[in-house]
Formats: sequence, C-alpha cells, structure tokens
Amino acid sequence: MHSKTKVVPVVSTKGGEGKSTQAANLGGFLADAGIKTLIIDGDHAQPTASSIYPLAYEAPCGLYELLMQTVDLSNAENIISRTEIDNLDVIVSNDPRNLLPTYMLNVPDGRVRLRNALSNQVFSQYDVILIDSQGSRSVMSELIILAATGEMIGMVKPVLPDVREFMRGTVALMEELIPYMAFGISLPRIHMLVNCMDYTLLAKTTVEQAENIIVSGDYSQHADKIVIDMLQTRIYDLDVYKQGHAAGQPVHRLEKKTSRKSDSAFDSMHGLACELFPEWVSLFDTLAKGGERV
Repeated sequence: MHSKTKVVPVVSTKGGEGKSTQAANLGGFLADAGIKTLIIDGDHAQPTASSIYPLAYEAPCGLYELLMQTVDLSNAENIISRTEIDNLDVIVSNDPRNLLPTYMLNVPDGRVRLRNALSNQVFSQYDVILIDSQGSRSVMSELIILAATGEMIGMVKPVLPDVREFMRGTVALMEELIPYMAFGISLPRIHMLVNCMDYTLLAKTTVEQAENIIVSGDYSQHADKIVIDMLQTRIYDLDVYKQGHAAGQPVHRLEKKTSRKSDSAFDSMHGLACELFPEWVSLFDTLAKGGERV
C-alpha cells in the first residue's frame, strides 16, 4: 500500500446500522468520480458489502485467505474480485464456518495482520480502501480499526439506545486498542455518520444530544486519544437505498434530483464524499455537474 492510499473502516459494534449499505454506496460514488476504490468485506458472518454489486470477475480467494496468509499476493487476480462498476473492486468475505475470529485471537500478530497485509504492493493501485465490519465487539473489529490510515466512519442511527451503544461499545473497543499506540500505531479519528435520519423531533433531539456528548468529551476518559467528530451529512431513511440493493446499483445513479425536503441520494453521497475526502472535491463536483460517470 503506497502512502497515499487511504484505508477507511466503517464501524459500529451494533448490527443493523447500515454499515454495509453505506460502504457500498460510498464506494460506488467514489468509483464513478474516478477514484480507484477497493471494498474489503470484513463482515465474515454476514457478507453483504461484497454481494451488493454484480461481479465481472470473482477471485478464488477472499478475506479468509488474506488473513490466514495462504494466498499468493503477487497476482492480484488471486485475491481481488472486480465489480461491474469501473474503478470498484472487492475482496469478498468467505468465512462461513466462522474460523477467523478464533484464529486471529490466538495468533500473536492477529490484531495487526490486516494492517500488515495491506502494505503489500498489490494494494498500492488504490486511492481508497473501505473496510466493512461486523456489528460486534470482537477481534475482527479490532484488526479492522487498526488497519486504518487515520480516519474511520462510525455508523449510528438517530435513536438514543443506538447512540448509547455506540458510545459504550465502539468507544470501549477503541479504548482497548490504546496500548497499540506504544508501537507507533495511531488510533483513527472517528467521523460519526447518522444513518436513517428522519424529520421527527425525537431524531433531531437525539442527534443534538450525541453532538453534545462529543463536544464535551464525556464519551471517554481518553478523549485526548479517541477523537470523535460528527459529519454534517445525514443519510435519510429512503426507499432508494433498498432499490439500490435490488438493482445492484449505487444509489447516486438512481436518484439525482428530488422534490422531497431531504437531500437526494446523489446529494447525500456527494456531501459525504466531500466531507471525508476534501482533496477530491473537484472530481465529485465534476460528477455532479455532468450527471455522467467519468
């Protein structure tokens, strides 16, 4: 992995927050803007992110072989599957017997194995590597977080129990990784992304409460080491995200304009990409102006 490659995990210790859907849609938007993107499906139990888009080529190996170190990485086609979307590749999740968590827990380098694997030359072709994760506190989530190059997306719905679980679960997971800082590994900054937003007063109040917790630093005794901010982009609870799944298409292709009060799916993805990757705003704006893939 060359120094310019950005590795961005998408994490929440709670299931059902929409990590796989948004990782896939963000990946699709980046790819259409001309950003060479790889999605690693790190949800070994429910491999959704690697099955949303049709594959033009399916590699014989996936996450299991990558972490078990049984794949020859000198040939990209051994490990990297290509979607039918230009510039978007995936590494599929393929651990149906759930062997990886136990193995990664018991090998000495388990928690840094993905980080080390991504330093291989085969990954240097990508501008962005997005890593989907399982909704749980586990060694798999830990090794995904430690693979980050500086930032990660923390997914949360605007419901108070979900916000509390994020603060309790994801932050606690990060706290357990603080000792790795002694080895020169920085913990990624958490960009909290509100998914399935709606226009109820309850949702608005919940988001405000979450923002207050973040600003106050009350989420952790180690707020100096575990840094959280809230993204201004909101992903609204729209049917188009379900349609995207059904069509095998990124949502920005399906809905460019809308008469609704909320942003169109295109505008949401454009806003999210601009916040996360400000250095490529001109590419995202070109995609927005043209309405066509570049």
